[in-house]
Amino acid sequence: MSRKYSYLTLQNPPWGSYDANMKKIPSFFDLTGRVALVTGGGQNFGLEIATGLAEAGADLAITSRELDKAQRVAAALKKQFKVRVLPLTMNLFDESSIQAVFADVVRHYGRLDILVNNAGGHSKGVTGRLDTEPLDGFQQYLTANLAGPFLCMREASKWMMKQKSGSIINIASVSSLLGRDRRVYAGTAMTPNPFPYTAAKAGLIGLTYDAAAYLGKYGVRVNAVSPGGFERGQPPSFIKAYAERTMLGRMGRDGKDLRGVVTFLAGDAAAYVTGHNLYVDGGFSRFK
Repeated sequence: MSRKYSYLTLQNPPWGSYDANMKKIPSFFDLTGRVALVTGGGQNFGLEIATGLAEAGADLAITSRELDKAQRVAAALKKQFKVRVLPLTMNLFDESSIQAVFADVVRHYGRLDILVNNAGGHSKGVTGRLDTEPLDGFQQYLTANLAGPFLCMREASKWMMKQKSGSIINIASVSSLLGRDRRVYAGTAMTPNPFPYTAAKAGLIGLTYDAAAYLGKYGVRVNAVSPGGFERGQPPSFIKAYAERTMLGRMGRDGKDLRGVVTFLAGDAAAYVTGHNLYVDGGFSRFK
């Protein structure tokens, strides 16, 4: 006979005696005292993610290819959320630049608790056509979107392994999970989903899984987030066609639909989550 528990009174919960002093749910999302590095934190997903982490109380370091952009964003975040924000410049094509960023973060804060691998890049030479895609454009995509994030993970792991704690979150893409229906681009001047972007993000997901396996014994968690399409001024015909291919009937909302997910993975609410790729796509990748 199964035992019945009173979940309302918590007098006899299934996990044992109830401790009134146990950590409360809101505190699982509190990042006060932790240091987060968000690469590409000056715009788009990076800015949204940095905003969410700052709102949760984390001190930040944000990178941009343009130092003045990072400085402007840092000043705004610092003023709004009363946290410390270190602006830095980083070049994903330059190993020494990446190494310098992590050295600066640890020198400034003395630790690193969270890495959000968001920065990427693109090549103007890609065509979106398999039969005409140039090799140099393909290689540039792989460097910016896979080799660069790998170097960031490598540098972060050096510090997190010593601390015996940390959370690495790689921003991947649903593009790497399925073959794309390029009819959504019909009638627009947009470049169809580039093959090297798909390849790089697929590699990043694989790297996430294996890094999670390697770093688990050090108490470091590694996860990926795969966003779907987010609305950013695309042609109305594209927005309509894409939205019709999602379960929720819309594209993602900039500034709203990603920051909560990353904040969850960064903190104690996700303390037992690692080696996971979380889709944030409105059901796009599972809608048939």
